[in-house]
Amino acid sequence: MLRGSPVLIVEEEFLIALDIQQMLEALGVGQTLFARNASEARQLRQHWPDLALAIIELRLDHSHNQQLPTELSAAGVPLVITTGDIGLSRNITSAVPILVKPIPEETMASAIARALAINP
Repeated sequence: MLRGSPVLIVEEEFLIALDIQQMLEALGVGQTLFARNASEARQLRQHWPDLALAIIELRLDHSHNQQLPTELSAAGVPLVITTGDIGLSRNITSAVPILVKPIPEETMASAIARALAINP
C-alpha cells in the first residue's frame, strides 16, 4: 500500500510510535520519521514533500499540535489522526480518518487506505 514511501509519525509516546511503525512495515512503508510534537514535526518540514502519509496524535490538552494537520494537508500530505481522547474524536468534523487508541492493525490499514484515497 505504501510502496516503500516515507511516513511521518507524530506521537508523544515512543512505544506507541514504534507500534505504529510495526503496523506500517506490514503495509510496505519505507523510511519512518518520528516527531514527539508539532514543533519537532515542523523541524522535518524539508521532508514533507516526499511523505506518503503522516500519522498525527492529537490531544485536547495540547493545543499547539492542533494546527499541524492543517499545515500538512496544505503541503499535500495525506493524514491519519490518532487520539486517546474520545471527546476529541467527536469534536472534529473532517474527512481525515480519526482513530481512538488503542488501534487494531486492520483499523489502521483501513484508515490509511481512506487517507490515501482522499489525498492520493
